Amino acid sequence: MIRRVFCILSSNALPYARHAVLTLFHNCLEEVDLTLITDDAEDKATIDAALAAEASLAGKKWRVADKDECDKRAQTVFAKHQNIAAFRDGHPCWRKVTDPLLFIERDEEAITLDPDLYFPNKFTFEETPATGIQIFYQGPNCLYPPAAVEKAFNIPVKLADHVDIGAAQVRLSAFDLDWFDWFCGALDWEEFTPFMHIEAIAWSALAMQLGGGYLDREAWHCWQRGHLKRVAIAAGFPGDKLLRMEPLDKIKCIHVSGPSKWWVVDAIKSGALKSGGAVFDQPTPIKPFIEYEYETFQRQQRTKDLARKLGYYKLTKSE
Repeated sequence: MIRRVFCILSSNALPYARHAVLTLFHNCLEEVDLTLITDDAEDKATIDAALAAEASLAGKKWRVADKDECDKRAQTVFAKHQNIAAFRDGHPCWRKVTDPLLFIERDEEAITLDPDLYFPNKFTFEETPATGIQIFYQGPNCLYPPAAVEKAFNIPVKLADHVDIGAAQVRLSAFDLDWFDWFCGALDWEEFTPFMHIEAIAWSALAMQLGGGYLDREAWHCWQRGHLKRVAIAAGFPGDKLLRMEPLDKIKCIHVSGPSKWWVVDAIKSGALKSGGAVFDQPTPIKPFIEYEYETFQRQQRTKDLARKLGYYKLTKSE
């Protein structure tokens, strides 16, 4: 089966995105049809040239599409959904929710990947469900800024907790365009354009509306900046050595999120990140979404406010 895979990125992401693409093609046991979606024609040319120079990609199926091509497709696909069309023109990262849909037919899948992933072992993707979506799990969530989360609760809509935006799987037939168009209009995204994390709020709301579940957190692993890592980073502990501590021999994929994405090149050079010998060719369990309760959100915000007042974020250089 050919897997329809998409990655939204700018050419600035190439230092780490290059390794996401190389390990994807090297280690995926299924045939991959990859569409990289970027911004302008210059970005497209830069990404095209960088990947064309990779000998291991010869004969692999990949292409780069710029925003101009996507805009033309969107005129048809989102012709009846003007709020979605406007959402696409917000922060470039928000197009991870919308633009893969421009390249698939009704029953086809879109496996959308962040450019800061790494595939250390031979693997297969999970089956994309006929209904609902599947997304990464992380211990905390990345719903931000608080004002946008508060606004979503006040619409009101339900939000899924523990959402990570490393990967998402959905079919066009499962994506409720009418509902998402209403949601985009109700949330009124324009004031939040500087915040890439609005994408996570969109996925979180879609998760509760469409159903589905989290990808297995052990197989699809998210690097998380917990307390000990914050302290280690602030103390100058080398990032590539922090990546060495991740369970790379037990996973299909790692989302090297946050600051860890910039350690990838050094980690590969030092051997902290490398292709392993394991084979993960069996499906892993999908866990149901957990609703993010408003009371939990309020409690977390009070904790963060207290930590900020006590100088925790300045001490750990993590704000």
